[in-house]
Amino acid sequence: MKKGKFEAKGRGPQLVAQTARKRRRLPRWLLVAVLTLLLAFGGLQIYWLLTPAPADAASGGLTKEETVAQFQSLAELLEKQDMNLVLYPDDSSSHDVPIVLTLTPAQSRVRVDLTGLEKDLEDGVGKVARGRYVVNPEDYISLDRLALRELAEQTEQEWARPYLPSFSGLSSHLEGDRTYEELTVNVGMAGREISADEIYETLIRSYYAGELSPTMTYQTYMPEALDVQAICARYRTEPVDAELDLKTFEITPEVSGLGVDKAELERTLDYALPGKGYTIPLRPITPDVTAAKLETYLYGHILAEAHTPHSRINDRTNNLILACAEIDGTILMPGDVFSFNEVVGERTKARGYKEATAYVGGASVPEIGGGVCQVASSIYYATLQADLPTVERHSHTYLVTYVPQGMDAAIYWKQLDFKFENSSPYPIKIEASVADGEVHIYLRGREWKDYHVDLSFEILDETPWETVEQYVYDDSYATGETIVAPYTGYRIATYKKIYDANGDLLDTEQIAVSRYAKRDKVVAVRRYVQPPTYPSGND
Repeated sequence: MKKGKFEAKGRGPQLVAQTARKRRRLPRWLLVAVLTLLLAFGGLQIYWLLTPAPADAASGGLTKEETVAQFQSLAELLEKQDMNLVLYPDDSSSHDVPIVLTLTPAQSRVRVDLTGLEKDLEDGVGKVARGRYVVNPEDYISLDRLALRELAEQTEQEWARPYLPSFSGLSSHLEGDRTYEELTVNVGMAGREISADEIYETLIRSYYAGELSPTMTYQTYMPEALDVQAICARYRTEPVDAELDLKTFEITPEVSGLGVDKAELERTLDYALPGKGYTIPLRPITPDVTAAKLETYLYGHILAEAHTPHSRINDRTNNLILACAEIDGTILMPGDVFSFNEVVGERTKARGYKEATAYVGGASVPEIGGGVCQVASSIYYATLQADLPTVERHSHTYLVTYVPQGMDAAIYWKQLDFKFENSSPYPIKIEASVADGEVHIYLRGREWKDYHVDLSFEILDETPWETVEQYVYDDSYATGETIVAPYTGYRIATYKKIYDANGDLLDTEQIAVSRYAKRDKVVAVRRYVQPPTYPSGND
């Protein structure tokens, strides 16, 4: 129990006693009349007048000796024992503890005037009949009323507390360029209504009654307990699932919800201090169906892939990276036709493309965007594996080595294009990138076939190259040095073998026949040219 400020030993504040003895001398004829009237109505017993009497003062008055004895006992009690007033909260659900106010006899300056009492009894004060006396304790008990008043007011000031209701609500704060929602909760604070006047009056009555352990209650106002379930429901924004249109295969993105973490809220309330506000950030609620899940549903299966090595020539690699960046993420709906030139666009210096070797008119020459044919060839090779129909495809002038023979595709702006159709019933996504010395192509979608294909090629005929000499009349080449690298000419057939789910061969089909020209090796033969001579003469 907590105790009041007057518990400390010693005399406490030096307050001047204001309780000079008051003597209320009632006329003898009035006392006799009252006694006679009460006895006439059933022998009613007579009690102490005005204020409660000591516990042993019997009704009907006491003899002079009994009265003195009673007040001697009262003096022994009041002048030697402490007054302990206990204030209890009136609400059993309150967590408040009782408040104990203690006054020592020295602090209250309580005194019982036995001398004055005896003199008054000798003078007949309080005599009612036949040697019986009824006296008022207030006339013979003095108190330091200022000390009692000070204790009462200090108790009210220290222990009275305003009521604060519990609260929950949303607020927001700006952090950088983002606004965050958060929940503010306050468990409230129990209010205490403590009256200094009531404490003071209780102390006075208790001293006069000889009751040194009185009790009283103070009113409490308890805030309503916060309902975790209700709060979580009130401040929850439901997420919205992503949706897939089964006709267009378009995905409507999901919308995340917002809500209170129930466990976090419970922990906060468990340790919350009365009257203190706490903030809990609202957490995003991820929908059950997200765009990523639908993307996985549509594009989670690798239909085919190609990984083709490229030369370590920086400018050519740059062109490969730019072309792949334009293609990466392209989605073809069922029936759509992919066009390399339309998707990649014109390869220009303004768009970042650089000069690299390309075949033009049968010659190997520097060309802006040279090398991007490898990207087209890699995609063509992947479409053959996925068994997607080719709409337009041209073989290179000469055989290339980064894809299997007969499985390349040459492109040239506004002249040669590579096109294929998405003949599947689902969308297909193309992923294209350059990394670790290779061009990487993935065709992603939902597998619709109940078979798979294996690719092969056959050299139908071969045209070997020859060595041709070319005279050189300057220092650009030495004799025997290669001026033009050779290529063997080929005619190559490409095939696909179709197998069922059990691995049994169902059919073999020819896909294409590709023709590659031969190119003779040109070597230098250096010829010496005699410089001209001029005749000399005399002027």
